[in-house]
Amino acid sequence: VNNINGGADEMSRCPNCTRILYAPDVPLTRNAPRRRWGDPVKRGIERFTAPELMIHKLKGSTQEEILLEMCENMQAEGYVEECADLHAAAMRREAIVSTAVGQMMAFPHIRGVEGGGLTLSLGVSKKGIDFGGTTKTKLFFYMVIPTAASAFYLKLLAGLTQSFSTAASREPLLKAKSQEDLWAALTKGTKVLIR
Repeated sequence: VNNINGGADEMSRCPNCTRILYAPDVPLTRNAPRRRWGDPVKRGIERFTAPELMIHKLKGSTQEEILLEMCENMQAEGYVEECADLHAAAMRREAIVSTAVGQMMAFPHIRGVEGGGLTLSLGVSKKGIDFGGTTKTKLFFYMVIPTAASAFYLKLLAGLTQSFSTAASREPLLKAKSQEDLWAALTKGTKVLIR
């Protein structure tokens, strides 16, 4: 249990694995609604994202504006609690090395977030911005990755890069005129490689 000065009043351990349990000062967890009995089972990309996390027309014109816009959307939709801390972490990550991979795509991400599940937001910049790659970046796959989901993240990243490796496969994402169009393009484009 943490006290107001950031120290610990007592140390707690998991009764099963003996790991030390603690509550972070600023929780950065995903608050997605729990699955209820009778709800359809999510498959493929739907396990990691949702239609409300699709932004078909990003307004930002800089790296910082794009990442903040996507992070604020995740907070507004209830997927993360503390946008300011996540945004700062994403900017620190981009300062180390750009997550732009070419082919107009970037994979900004924050790893080591406590709690919740792997969360993906997709944003499209129609004009494209300088994101540190060799060409202007138009597609942003922003991921929040809890420590426990690192293996899932690598599989998801591989599936996304393979699914959208050609200009023809990226075209439906870039031409999306609504959130629904972008969601449909993402789910269709990843159906084969992300299960």
